[in-house]
Amino acid sequence: MEPRAYEAWLAGEKTGPSAAGVASGDELFVAKSCNTCHRPDSAARAPILTGIFGTQVSLNDGTKAVVNDDYIRESILNPAAKVVNGYQPVMPTFKGQISEEELIQLVNYVKSLKAASLTAPEAGK
Repeated sequence: MEPRAYEAWLAGEKTGPSAAGVASGDELFVAKSCNTCHRPDSAARAPILTGIFGTQVSLNDGTKAVVNDDYIRESILNPAAKVVNGYQPVMPTFKGQISEEELIQLVNYVKSLKAASLTAPEAGK
């Protein structure tokens, strides 16, 4: 833990996805090349993560899963465990490659990715 986060934890302060944690998660997302497959466009080789937190996804084995903290953690550490329908199990595991703090930062980052609000269609379309 960062010294400030540790001090806050010792003091019993509530912790959650802070702006600093999300920024670190964003940096890790790029540093670990997650953004090369989890892209926000139709060329994505992996599920689009924007707005996915709290939703239900269909898996290749015919079951469904709710995208929550545990699902995201498992997907980072054991990505072949629950593969989203329509995608191949090509994501590498990050087990042993990232710390618990980094894992929390990545989970918080994915949680922070909100879906863009829908706008009215342009006239004439």
